[in-house]
Amino acid sequence: MKFRFFVALVCVLVCNLLFISTIKAQTTLYDLSELGMFPSDNSYATAKVNCNPALKNVEIGIIEANKKRHSYGYSVQIFFDSGVDAQKKAESVVEKFKRDCDTGEDAYVFYEAPYFKVRAGNCRSRLEATKLKKAIEAQFPGCFIIECKISYPKL
Repeated sequence: MKFRFFVALVCVLVCNLLFISTIKAQTTLYDLSELGMFPSDNSYATAKVNCNPALKNVEIGIIEANKKRHSYGYSVQIFFDSGVDAQKKAESVVEKFKRDCDTGEDAYVFYEAPYFKVRAGNCRSRLEATKLKKAIEAQFPGCFIIECKISYPKL
């Protein structure tokens, strides 16, 4: 009985050693700047990693998933309407916002049945949203602050 246990233990150890050596043989060297984590003009942030090739696919998947993530914050709603021409009106409001307001923020068209809505800004605090509202109040007098999902800021 002890002999069989010893043989099984040796087999397990040999398999583990073969598996580890196989993993080490499959390592690859890649540059982290290929993943798009750093700006293209950034010459001081480079790194080379020696790892399993499957890890690169995992890293790319994580980066893509984080691009789609949202958090809760505040936006300024500048338009909402329903009807036949509501989508065209919303798109024209976005164009007017881009043309007339020099705030550095983007405006987005949302559809929440039955309304097309235009929201501006991805503010993390109500104070930021209040500043944005004050800046665009002259062009859009009916605007108001709303708590909603916002996109992560671009770094």
